[in-house]
Amino acid sequence: MPEISHQTYRMYSPSLNAMMREVLHTLGDIDFAAEVELENVEVSARDPKLKEHIKNQIRAAHWERRQPYVDLLETLRRQQHRQSFAA
Repeated sequence: MPEISHQTYRMYSPSLNAMMREVLHTLGDIDFAAEVELENVEVSARDPKLKEHIKNQIRAAHWERRQPYVDLLETLRRQQHRQSFAA
């Protein structure tokens, strides 16, 4: 078994990992829901200008809904990074 130095082996908090997985799962759900909405508009709307307007609204709402989770994920990643160097 190779010897692993303290520098290369980093300890991550199980609770941080679980939180990050949960946030990633939520982001996946949000992304999937937006894709479904966009697809529904694509197949149902006939007027190209209206279709594009609705799709732009969906994309804007998607971004607004998603951004707090992206920010939270970045915060958790920074915490994990700090903990790995404190260990």
